[in-house]
Formats: sequence, C-alpha cells, structure tokens
Amino acid sequence: MLNKKKILCLFFILFLLFSSVCMATTTPTTNTNDDVTQSTPQLSIVNTDLYLANTDVVIENAVDGNAFVYGQNVSIKGEIIGDLFVLANTLTIEDSAIIDGNIFAYATNFTINGKVVDVYGLAQNFKLDEKGTIYRDLKLYSNNCYIGGNVVKDAYIAAASLNFKDAEDLIKGNLNYTSNSEANIPEKAVTGSVKFSEVKNEQPSAGDIIKMYITSFINVFVYSAVVIALIINLLPKAADKLTYCLSNRSFATVGVGVLGVFLVPIIAFIILVTGLFLYLGFAIFAIYVLMLSITISILGIAIGNYLAKKLKNITKMKTILLSYGSVVVIWLLQLIPLVGSWISIFTFVFGFGLMLLALFTRKTVQDADAKE
Repeated sequence: MLNKKKILCLFFILFLLFSSVCMATTTPTTNTNDDVTQSTPQLSIVNTDLYLANTDVVIENAVDGNAFVYGQNVSIKGEIIGDLFVLANTLTIEDSAIIDGNIFAYATNFTINGKVVDVYGLAQNFKLDEKGTIYRDLKLYSNNCYIGGNVVKDAYIAAASLNFKDAEDLIKGNLNYTSNSEANIPEKAVTGSVKFSEVKNEQPSAGDIIKMYITSFINVFVYSAVVIALIINLLPKAADKLTYCLSNRSFATVGVGVLGVFLVPIIAFIILVTGLFLYLGFAIFAIYVLMLSITISILGIAIGNYLAKKLKNITKMKTILLSYGSVVVIWLLQLIPLVGSWISIFTFVFGFGLMLLALFTRKTVQDADAKE
C-alpha cells in the first residue's frame, strides 16, 4: 500500500512539473511630443514556447519561440519566430501572420493567406490563397489541393485533386506531385520542372491475400512464442498473477486497460511538448508501443495458464503450449469480419490492463484457490 501511495504521489508531482504555464508580457510604449503624450497600442510578446489547447484558438501576438496548438478552429494572426505545430479541424494562417520557422500541421481544412517559410502538411483540403506565400518548400499530403499563392522554391505534393490559379510563376522552383491522374497545370504556372507520378490502385490477387495472411500469422506467432517463453521462464509468478487478474479481477482489468491505453500516451506527449526530459518522454512512448505489441501474448498466457490449471499434472511446457494455442485462437478470431476489429480492441485493452494490474498485485491464482 505504501508503494502505491508513493507511485501516485510521484505521478502527481510529475503532472505539476510538466504542466507548462506560459506567461505573456505586455510592454506599453509612449511617444512624448512637447505637451502631448500619446500611447501606442499594447503589444504582447510571448518570450518562450507557447502551448495552447481549446475549441477555438487565436494567436494574435508575437511568439518568440515555438507554438504547439491543438483546437477545433485555429487561427494564426501574429508572428511566430520558431516552428508551429498544429493539430486542428480548421487551420487558417491569416494574411497578417508571419511564420519564421516550419509549419507542421495536421488538419481537415488548411488555408494559408500569410507569409510562411516551410510547410509540412497533412490535410483533407489545402488552400494556398492568392495572398499567401511560402518562401521555401511545400511538402503536402492532401485530398484536395489548390495553389493560388506563391511557392518560392519547390513543391512536393501528393493529392487526389490538384488545382492551380490561372497565373504565372506560382511555383518558382520544381513541382513533384503524385496523383491518380495528371493535373491541369496552367502554362508557366511552374517555373522549374514538373514531375508526375501516377498512383496505381491494383487489386491484390487471391494468392497475394493468402500470402499476406500466412506472413502475418508467422510474424505474430513467432513474436508471441518468444515473448511467452521469456515471460514464463524468467518470471515464474507472472503467469499466475495474470491468470488471477483474468479470473478474479476482470472488471478492474478492463478499467485499468482503458485508462492505461489512453493516459500513457497523453502523459508522454505532455512531457515531450514541454521540452523537458525529452528522453523520458521518448522512453515512455517506446515502452507503451512495446506493451501494446505484446498484449496478445499476455492475454494468451493468462488464458493458457488458466486452462492448464484446469488440467491435471500441470507443467511449464503444458502452460507454454496452451498459451501458444490461445494466441492462435485470438488471432483467428481477429480475422472474423465486423467482429474481428472489436476483438482486436478488446485484446489491446484487456492485455494492457492485465500487464498493469499484474505489476501492482501480489496475489496469484493459487491464493484465490486457497481461499475457496
């Protein structure tokens, strides 16, 4: 109990430490002309990295650093001296905006009216408006792309639909684009060379599909076999703890699994965006991905050990073999149309919950049987 309290306190302290509060400084300036003193409008300058998350986010002032923004509707009107990182439904770079660094954006609708340097974007609909200027490169993945402003250097675009304003020198460098078919590019709209790559949608044959399933099965089975063998041999009590959580604390396992799957990446993201303890943030992400990758193995061990307990003359090899069989059954269930996707989600959540709960429990399935 004492260890659990210490861990909770540690998480609370880390949360307070990594929750950044960004202060904006307001500097009024005055001009004195004999007997008349006039005050200019106040300008707010954020002298550090900026972190914002809200439904509607508007940045009107200068940011002397990087900006990390999450929102439904994001509008940039001021100047950002560093890089801009955005996750939004609608992102608009207004005509008054200046972005001196790179833009890394994921948005459903992404519009540029202002002046930016480099753009790395993933958007459903992208529009470089007539007033917009990209002073270096545009690298974009989009469904619908419209180029009406200027790209001073090169453009690398992958889009289902690519349209241009009927004007000259829109892209002053080279254009490399990938699409289902060639775009109707106005004459002299691109100063440099134009390179087109066609996307070919080829339907896989029956043999390719069978080969894909066989390859997937071999990868899952071999990886799970190694994980199961290592856990059962190196952690003798792990299988019994997992079985105890499966059979006696199933509801708690689901709850812990849901919280863990969603909260762990959020905590890692908060650590990363603060710029503090970057290695810790990357380590948490790496451990999180590793834990997700072995959830089917963990669930297989819990089920396999449970089945082994029901049989007489239980041995370590019998537990390992039944765990292998459980993994195969789970994998086959995940292939069932409609139901398979839900089984996959259940495997991730329940397997993740089993791992977390087993770490904080000392009880095994033998303890539960002894009480009965």
